[in-house]
Amino acid sequence: MLIFMKCRFFLLAVLLVSTGVQSQTAENLYDDSMSKFSIVLQPALLKGSDVSTFYDTGLDGSPSISFNRAFSPHVGFFYNFYQTKNFNFKAGLIVKTFVPTFDIQISNEDLNAGFDYSSTLTDFEMANQLIFSQTVKAEYFLALNQKLSIVLGAGVSLDLRTSGGNDELSVSIYDYNLEEFRTIFTVESVENQITGSLDVSLGVNYKTGFGAFQLEFFNNSQLITYPKSGVFEFDLNNNQTQTGAYTLKGNYNGLALLFTPRKGLLKRKNTIR
Repeated sequence: MLIFMKCRFFLLAVLLVSTGVQSQTAENLYDDSMSKFSIVLQPALLKGSDVSTFYDTGLDGSPSISFNRAFSPHVGFFYNFYQTKNFNFKAGLIVKTFVPTFDIQISNEDLNAGFDYSSTLTDFEMANQLIFSQTVKAEYFLALNQKLSIVLGAGVSLDLRTSGGNDELSVSIYDYNLEEFRTIFTVESVENQITGSLDVSLGVNYKTGFGAFQLEFFNNSQLITYPKSGVFEFDLNNNQTQTGAYTLKGNYNGLALLFTPRKGLLKRKNTIR
């Protein structure tokens, strides 16, 4: 959230320099010449996790797991249903991917398998799902000139998750000392199929002759409940087990590109031969 704190100072500076600029309000931007629908494309990174171990991992952090910042493409639409002065209110549907992956950190001493597996115990999928995010959002437009505006946004979402969660997962390796396969890691998870999230954004909107483009940074954070959590266990070669717990917060940071076309734009293109 540090980026949004810094942006407050930037917005204060903009307010001072744009006092004399004639305002391009949301009412004027989404007038009768503009479509009510906006197309959304959002490349994002999945982030946010907690991992706790009920044992001492030592200086080398072995054995343990760590979650990656997985890439997540989002696509969808908004319907701009109401405007008043500088405010725009919209609702829509965003489809997201939820594919959290983790790496295993385990030393050769703890593994004791006669082979160095450190570079291969990576990118295990904890889930592979789609999220249908039903979103309601409010935006405030601060005009810099007749075409360019700064846009502040805040909204809430109801997130519906498809199946595809790996609630039970195990990792096995071939032990060259014992000359057999053995399971070194297991995890059991619980999953919330329905969660809620808060979305905040900061960007710019530029109006052209064929539509309005909006580019913004956004942060999407889960509210109240997290999508996935569980317990894991390492089975070491010395008949010792090491257990821990994890929580996936399911937050996203990313860049959103929205396009709101003028009415009849596609029809005019189809009439051109």
